[in-house]
Amino acid sequence: MCIHILTDRIKMVKDEEKLLSYIKILADKSKYKIILYLMKGEECVCVLAEKLGLEQTLVSHHLQTLREIGLIQDRKVGTWVHCSLNKKTFAEMEVLYQKILNSKNISDKPCASHDVCRQLLGEKL
Repeated sequence: MCIHILTDRIKMVKDEEKLLSYIKILADKSKYKIILYLMKGEECVCVLAEKLGLEQTLVSHHLQTLREIGLIQDRKVGTWVHCSLNKKTFAEMEVLYQKILNSKNISDKPCASHDVCRQLLGEKL
Protein backbone atom coordinates (compact mmCIF):
# COMPACT_ATOMS: atom_id res chain seq x y z
CA MET A 1 0.00 0.00 0.00
CA CYS A 2 1.24 3.48 -0.88
CA ILE A 3 2.41 5.58 2.08
CA HIS A 4 0.18 8.49 0.94
CA ILE A 5 -2.93 6.30 0.97
CA LEU A 6 -1.98 4.96 4.39
CA THR A 7 -1.36 8.48 5.72
CA ASP A 8 -4.72 9.67 4.35
CA ARG A 9 -6.47 6.69 5.97
CA ILE A 10 -4.83 7.41 9.35
CA LYS A 11 -5.98 11.04 9.12
CA MET A 12 -9.52 9.89 8.27
CA VAL A 13 -9.58 7.52 11.26
CA LYS A 14 -8.44 10.35 13.55
CA ASP A 15 -11.13 12.64 12.10
CA GLU A 16 -13.77 9.93 12.61
CA GLU A 17 -12.63 9.39 16.22
CA LYS A 18 -12.74 13.12 16.93
CA LEU A 19 -16.24 13.49 15.46
CA LEU A 20 -17.40 10.44 17.42
CA SER A 21 -16.07 11.93 20.65
CA TYR A 22 -18.20 15.04 20.03
CA ILE A 23 -21.26 12.93 19.19
CA LYS A 24 -20.85 10.76 22.30
CA ILE A 25 -20.81 13.80 24.55
CA LEU A 26 -23.80 15.39 22.81
CA ALA A 27 -25.73 12.11 23.13
CA ASP A 28 -26.11 12.90 26.83
CA LYS A 29 -29.48 14.62 27.22
CA SER A 30 -28.32 17.16 29.83
CA LYS A 31 -25.21 18.15 27.88
CA TYR A 32 -27.26 18.45 24.71
CA LYS A 33 -29.79 20.70 26.49
CA ILE A 34 -26.94 22.88 27.76
CA ILE A 35 -25.75 23.31 24.17
CA LEU A 36 -29.30 24.20 23.08
CA TYR A 37 -29.57 26.87 25.80
CA LEU A 38 -26.14 28.27 24.90
CA MET A 39 -27.15 28.51 21.23
CA LYS A 40 -29.32 31.43 22.35
CA GLY A 41 -26.29 33.18 23.85
CA GLU A 42 -24.00 33.32 26.83
CA GLU A 43 -25.50 32.10 30.10
CA CYS A 44 -24.51 32.02 33.76
CA VAL A 45 -24.01 28.57 35.33
CA CYS A 46 -26.64 29.28 37.98
CA VAL A 47 -29.21 30.15 35.28
CA LEU A 48 -28.40 26.98 33.35
CA ALA A 49 -28.89 24.94 36.54
CA GLU A 50 -32.28 26.57 37.08
CA LYS A 51 -33.39 26.03 33.47
CA LEU A 52 -32.28 22.38 33.53
CA GLY A 53 -33.76 21.71 36.96
CA LEU A 54 -30.45 20.23 38.10
CA GLU A 55 -28.12 20.91 41.00
CA GLN A 56 -25.48 23.49 40.16
CA THR A 57 -22.70 21.01 40.99
CA LEU A 58 -24.05 18.54 38.41
CA VAL A 59 -24.36 21.28 35.78
CA SER A 60 -20.78 22.34 36.57
CA HIS A 61 -19.67 18.74 36.00
CA HIS A 62 -21.44 18.66 32.61
CA LEU A 63 -19.92 22.03 31.71
CA GLN A 64 -16.44 20.78 32.61
CA THR A 65 -16.85 17.86 30.19
CA LEU A 66 -18.08 20.21 27.44
CA ARG A 67 -15.20 22.59 28.18
CA GLU A 68 -12.57 19.83 28.09
CA ILE A 69 -13.60 18.77 24.59
CA GLY A 70 -13.75 22.40 23.50
CA LEU A 71 -17.49 22.74 22.83
CA ILE A 72 -17.90 25.61 25.28
CA GLN A 73 -15.81 28.36 26.77
CA ASP A 74 -16.36 30.35 29.92
CA ARG A 75 -15.37 33.58 31.55
CA LYS A 76 -15.54 34.68 35.14
CA VAL A 77 -17.42 37.83 36.06
CA GLY A 78 -16.90 38.47 39.75
CA THR A 79 -18.16 35.33 41.47
CA TRP A 80 -20.23 34.23 38.46
CA VAL A 81 -19.14 31.99 35.61
CA HIS A 82 -20.65 32.72 32.20
CA CYS A 83 -20.55 30.06 29.48
CA SER A 84 -20.88 30.29 25.72
CA LEU A 85 -20.45 28.03 22.73
CA ASN A 86 -17.04 27.74 21.16
CA LYS A 87 -18.08 28.47 17.58
CA LYS A 88 -14.67 27.46 16.28
CA THR A 89 -15.16 23.89 17.56
CA PHE A 90 -18.66 23.66 16.08
CA ALA A 91 -17.26 24.84 12.73
CA GLU A 92 -14.59 22.13 13.01
CA MET A 93 -17.29 19.55 13.75
CA GLU A 94 -19.14 20.59 10.62
CA VAL A 95 -15.99 20.30 8.51
CA LEU A 96 -15.21 16.86 9.97
CA TYR A 97 -18.76 15.69 9.32
CA GLN A 98 -18.69 16.89 5.71
CA LYS A 99 -15.23 15.44 5.13
CA ILE A 100 -16.30 12.02 6.40
CA LEU A 101 -19.63 12.12 4.62
CA ASN A 102 -17.97 13.05 1.34
CA SER A 103 -15.26 10.41 1.69
CA LYS A 104 -17.64 7.47 1.89
CA ASN A 105 -19.34 5.86 -1.04
CA ILE A 106 -22.88 6.21 0.20
CA SER A 107 -25.18 4.07 -1.86
CA ASP A 108 -28.94 3.99 -2.19
CA LYS A 109 -28.63 0.42 -3.41
CA PRO A 110 -30.92 -1.84 -1.35
CA CYS A 111 -29.50 -4.75 0.59
CA ALA A 112 -29.38 -7.99 -1.36
CA SER A 113 -27.02 -9.88 0.92
CA HIS A 114 -29.63 -12.10 2.53
CA ASP A 115 -32.26 -14.44 1.13
CA VAL A 116 -35.06 -12.46 2.77
CA CYS A 117 -33.81 -9.21 1.26
CA ARG A 118 -33.52 -10.74 -2.19
CA GLN A 119 -37.05 -12.13 -1.90
CA LEU A 120 -38.34 -8.68 -0.97
CA LEU A 121 -36.55 -7.27 -4.00
CA GLY A 122 -38.21 -9.92 -6.15
CA GLU A 123 -35.02 -11.72 -7.08
CA LYS A 124 -34.90 -15.43 -7.63
CA LEU A 125 -32.90 -17.45 -5.14
